[in-house]
Amino acid sequence: MSSLQLDYLSGGLKMSKAFKAASSTGAAALVLSGAAMAAPPISFDQWSVTSGDITVDISGSTCPSGWTCSNPITGDGFYQRQISDGSNDYFQTIITDKGSTCDPGAANCTFADESYVQTGNNSGLADKSQINDSTTTGTLTESFSGSVALLTGWAENGNGDEVQIYQGLGAVDTAAEDFRTDFWLQQFGASGANGKIMRISSAVDIEDSSGASQDFVLVDRSGTAAVNAGSVDLGADGTLSWLAGENVKATWVGQDMSNVADVNQEFGFTAYENLTTPGLVDAFSLSPGSSSAPIDWDTSAPPVGWGPYTAGSGDGPF
Repeated sequence: MSSLQLDYLSGGLKMSKAFKAASSTGAAALVLSGAAMAAPPISFDQWSVTSGDITVDISGSTCPSGWTCSNPITGDGFYQRQISDGSNDYFQTIITDKGSTCDPGAANCTFADESYVQTGNNSGLADKSQINDSTTTGTLTESFSGSVALLTGWAENGNGDEVQIYQGLGAVDTAAEDFRTDFWLQQFGASGANGKIMRISSAVDIEDSSGASQDFVLVDRSGTAAVNAGSVDLGADGTLSWLAGENVKATWVGQDMSNVADVNQEFGFTAYENLTTPGLVDAFSLSPGSSSAPIDWDTSAPPVGWGPYTAGSGDGPF
């Protein structure tokens, strides 16, 4: 692949293998774990909760180096304190379900919210919320994961107000076919004026016994905060180039039926499109291995940290 490297999809997307391996324990989605966005003065998720008792752990300490932290006000699933660097003061608030035991970002955290508010009448907010729910009936586990993160006003990182949204739905049946679909959106500036990343993926088992599956990925990126100048070379099928900040879209569909009796075939379709300066290259293949997604987004292009997006694997978005 060339410098386009759309999305962080790496390696093959054998949904029936990758999805079940990650989801058989019920871990349908790890939401926002290890987020690229950071809330001043502390990156999100540096805490845990045991039986409703929330503990903050920042590299082995409860307070960031160079900061002072007040004694927290605590309750069952509640933690609030003031933190200061001598010039800026913040209120840090963490809320979870009563009696819960989990780490932020983990699928067993049914609800969590972490926020930072700066004192002194300064406009802005750093906040991350997540919801996870799953229901198991017999061999079938159905799951929902959703999360929203905001950096506005004083908390924005130089690209304007930022929002990240994730939603995932899954159905894992240890005795039958599985399904998963995920949606990611990250925007910088008002309505994404400074940059936008949108990604949609789905994966479904066609035949559980043979491992046959079909996967789909669509990635749409635009704006100076999300797109560097680059190009993609599809060999005989052509080359597509774009400038920094242009709107580039990639689509991939793959199907693996190589172990299905009387079929024994894989196919893959890939298309890249420049929506700002119209241009399109695409390729279709029936060759072995074509059911593996070739779409990887250049990790040097901001923002980074969106992790692997293997369809159906249960990996978190950030």
